[in-house]
Amino acid sequence: MYEDYNTPVPDIQAVLSRIQFDETAFPPDLAHLEKLIYAFQTHIPFEDLDSSWLKQPLRLDIPTLYEKLIVRKRGGFCFELNGFLERFLKDLGYDCYSVFCRIIRGRDFVPPCTHRGVIVILNGNSYYCDVGFGGPQPAGPVPVGGGAAARYAGELFRTDPADADWWTLSRADKNGRWEKILQFTLHPQNPAEFIPVCFYCSTHPDSLFVRTRLVSLRTENGSKNITDGTFTEHCGGEVRSAVLPSVREFRRILQEEFGIAAGGGQDA
Repeated sequence: MYEDYNTPVPDIQAVLSRIQFDETAFPPDLAHLEKLIYAFQTHIPFEDLDSSWLKQPLRLDIPTLYEKLIVRKRGGFCFELNGFLERFLKDLGYDCYSVFCRIIRGRDFVPPCTHRGVIVILNGNSYYCDVGFGGPQPAGPVPVGGGAAARYAGELFRTDPADADWWTLSRADKNGRWEKILQFTLHPQNPAEFIPVCFYCSTHPDSLFVRTRLVSLRTENGSKNITDGTFTEHCGGEVRSAVLPSVREFRRILQEEFGIAAGGGQDA
């Protein structure tokens, strides 16, 4: 019943073309992992339009994710993007697996696990990787343990043990203070384990991904985002925002800024 959750990606070259990764042969090492994560984040948007706008069911099997992300050039949220990343990295020869995470940024309580991350093991060392977080996420792998930090796209990230089972991913703010973003375990999870929590996040009326239209894409100099009916672009330290007054304008921005062609949907 769940065989398609563990099948290889149908066409590796099509994925590389989608993320504009032009190297034809490369070993599964740290340098190429850094490039792959950055390429994913700058070419495949984070978005929740199926649950927040189109009101369509989500599936996490690899053929469905391939058709959505690569063939139709859509985006997805963490259960889709990081699930596809895990399978793609495995097909390239990386030792990796998915883990449960909980978002703790801005919270003074312990929230449930509603995020999916990826752990990659290279030369005996573990790295936290993420291409499916709509908030601040590292543009490359962050080492787990050892007190080492990683700088990507002008931002510094590190991991620290929270307790015997959990690790905390933190980002340094502009004043050098460490802000806790999320926590993750190192316990491997079968892809099918994410089906129930994905169903909750994509269907429950209290879920952010049902209540709010979110689209985000990293750019060379910042990012561009849609939150409900507002388009915001961060570029070189400057911020530009514009209200999208109609469904037509919303679709235009989706197509021109994010490469997403999505029919249907509710009024903007």
